Amino acid sequence: MSKLTTLFSVVFFTLLFIACTEDSDLVNPQDDRDLFLGTWNVNETCNRGAYQITITKDPTNSSQVIINNFWLIGPNEKAPYAIVAGSNIVIPQQNIYNNEKTLVKGSGTLDKDIIEWEYTVNDGADLYTCTATYEKI
Repeated sequence: MSKLTTLFSVVFFTLLFIACTEDSDLVNPQDDRDLFLGTWNVNETCNRGAYQITITKDPTNSSQVIINNFWLIGPNEKAPYAIVAGSNIVIPQQNIYNNEKTLVKGSGTLDKDIIEWEYTVNDGADLYTCTATYEKI
């Protein structure tokens, strides 16, 4: 009977300690945006050819990134933001360029070090439907 009591006590305390593990230890603390950050080579179908962009964290929103030089707009223009969820990235409809006259929207999927994109750009005169491949440098 003593062996049974000892065995029961060991099992009970083992389960008690397992049940007391903090939930924060079980959560993956990785920020989804981290895999998207950095400089990327771009190959685009909308007559822009090959160029580079840089993706940085949006300091004002924990699920957003900023895509600098998107659509080859240059470093001094208003860059679009995108929302990251897992391996998906979405550019909600928004104005780019400082003149606020060019609308962009689209989405992409990350697979290892490549993002495959589909997006539209409307500059007020023309509507461009683009695909692009971003390859991380």
